[in-house]
Amino acid sequence: MNYLAEKIIGLVLCTVFGVTALTGAPSASSDPSGTIALAPISVQPYLIEPTTTTSSTIYIDPYTTACEQFSALAVNLGWPADQRTVLESVMWRESNCTPNAYNSKDPNGGSRGLMQINGFWTPWLTDAGIITEAENLLQADVNLRAALAIYNYGVERHNYGWGPWSATK
Repeated sequence: MNYLAEKIIGLVLCTVFGVTALTGAPSASSDPSGTIALAPISVQPYLIEPTTTTSSTIYIDPYTTACEQFSALAVNLGWPADQRTVLESVMWRESNCTPNAYNSKDPNGGSRGLMQINGFWTPWLTDAGIITEAENLLQADVNLRAALAIYNYGVERHNYGWGPWSATK
């Protein structure tokens, strides 16, 4: 019985290959004969154009971790690209990369956002025009802009921008 099944399968395969040889199979190296219509994909990445002069904008990959996405946003907002790894580490330590994180135990009026900016900085950030109230710091882009201003302040004053976050050199 098995021998008969093998003969039938062989006959079918020979027929298929024979018909293909007679009709002419398409060459693997030739161009496709038709096109496949694809449905349009609507992808709108969360990109904010930088306000500073940077050479390029980084694409924010939605399949990466929250810290990687927010650090890419930070670079788009003007953060130095070479600080991206430290920035991710600080964001993770401060807020677990949660943009609306709030710590009411901070004695200076609470710490807010990705970088946990405390109330000590609120008057300075308000005077600089970065925020109008402390609650603005719960928005990721505002928090990262405010943190950049604080970072730059540290670089200008102390040659090290990570001091407010207790990150060592």
